[in-house]
Amino acid sequence: MAGLVYGFISLLQQERNTDATVDSGKAATDAENREKRKDEEEKKKEAGPPVEQAPGAPNFYGVRFAFPDKITDLQGGGEAGYGTQEYSDWFARNQAVRVGIDVYRVTLSPLHEGTVVIQNMRISDRKCEPTRYSGTAVVPPPIGDGGDDVEPKTVGFDLTEPAPRPRIVAGRVPQPRPGVEVWKLKGNAFSEGVYLDGGEQGDARTFDLFFFAGESDCEFRVEVNITSGTEDAWYPLKLGKRSKVEVAGQANRYESVVLPRSVDYTDPVQNELKGPGNPFDILKIEKGSF
Repeated sequence: MAGLVYGFISLLQQERNTDATVDSGKAATDAENREKRKDEEEKKKEAGPPVEQAPGAPNFYGVRFAFPDKITDLQGGGEAGYGTQEYSDWFARNQAVRVGIDVYRVTLSPLHEGTVVIQNMRISDRKCEPTRYSGTAVVPPPIGDGGDDVEPKTVGFDLTEPAPRPRIVAGRVPQPRPGVEVWKLKGNAFSEGVYLDGGEQGDARTFDLFFFAGESDCEFRVEVNITSGTEDAWYPLKLGKRSKVEVAGQANRYESVVLPRSVDYTDPVQNELKGPGNPFDILKIEKGSF
């Protein structure tokens, strides 16, 4: 009897040892597979674009919008607050586009090991033509300023140039006369490269990109020149719809105008539809040497 008990215990012990060996082997295989997947992901990452792109909201409040067609009814835009889904839907239905100036924010962070250098930016696939956005001008109601703890690098493009170049945006200058808004652009925004260290504790840099359209509707893409290791290439930035940006030109006159009746962003929003006119100041640019 004692022999049977001993044999049974011995059999159980053998099964446990076998299970432990199997579990240990499985754990080792799983660990090996994880390392292989990690290596494959790293190789794929190193073979792909050198930076990751993250869009953001620039610290810029646009007050110039236009619809291509004249509207005779606010169609739900009368009571909708700027930034709400109702307002966005109203804008989308009427194909609203910013007039004269548009701004996009993008943050770039390295995906490759070592140092990644952002060398330059350029406009590509540009198409500009006389503005067709003269139907309805829209001035949104005021909003509060939530502040901004990010210090972006500003890059401005004058789309009226034969070959727009990336300039430093120095901001708006004091109004020279009523009805005119002047922005100052300085020299080359990439006179020095922007260096970003990769790795687990990698760097990141935020850019606010300004586009000035003059009197023409412009549609275009933006590319960034990046050096990573021994590779130097241009990569598309993911801005706007289909990675394209569209800015409407300034018209002299609009068939109708939508203005906010409220003058305080804490008040209930009420927009009014008025007759022909032009509620926008004329946008002008002062440029220094490149």
